[in-house]
Amino acid sequence: MNNKTGLLLLMMGTSFLGACGRQSTPSMMNTSRPQLISETSLQQRPVSNVNEAYLGMIADDYSRYGAATLQMSLAYDPNAKNYGTVQAFKDLSRFKAKLEKSGVRGISAETVKAEGTEPVLMISYDAVKAAAPAGCRNMPGMDDGLTTEQIGDYRFGCSVDTILAKQIYRPSDLRGVGETDPGDGRRAANNVEYYRQVNQDEAEGDLNRIERSDIQQ
Repeated sequence: MNNKTGLLLLMMGTSFLGACGRQSTPSMMNTSRPQLISETSLQQRPVSNVNEAYLGMIADDYSRYGAATLQMSLAYDPNAKNYGTVQAFKDLSRFKAKLEKSGVRGISAETVKAEGTEPVLMISYDAVKAAAPAGCRNMPGMDDGLTTEQIGDYRFGCSVDTILAKQIYRPSDLRGVGETDPGDGRRAANNVEYYRQVNQDEAEGDLNRIERSDIQQ
């Protein structure tokens, strides 16, 4: 093999190796985080069926998913002989008190006159729930009607992420803390102002020593 032939083979081998180095395969693993979905929670129940168990369920759901003021409306027929305005106000006040006792704060309550209707309690609030990352779906063959023929489009980990998203107790916590306590700024400013006004030696001086005898006297 002459020098030209060897050089040609060496160049060809180098180009093949370079081509292999540039190749890449898109990952089949899901790397996205769970997403938050905002929706409106609306509950409606006849006043005669509203009890402590029902209000306790509302309080628990609001504690987990509530993201704004809870709106409570009691609709009743003002012309009804067995249920008037006074009774509507009493029931609404009682329901509100029980929700507040269960930890719900910032309730907006009102009575609504609606002729021809039985007394009904309506509760609504903005809710935030966690879901699997965008583009995720359960593994084919599980519970979404897909067959193993669609396995090529599945991103591994999506089924686990879907299950985990449903187990997040308070989804809004995923947003983190976006605001700081105004008191933190005031405390910091007070500390700076103190060092500006007092003598530095006084501020950094030794602490007064307290002996046991001082405490026993």
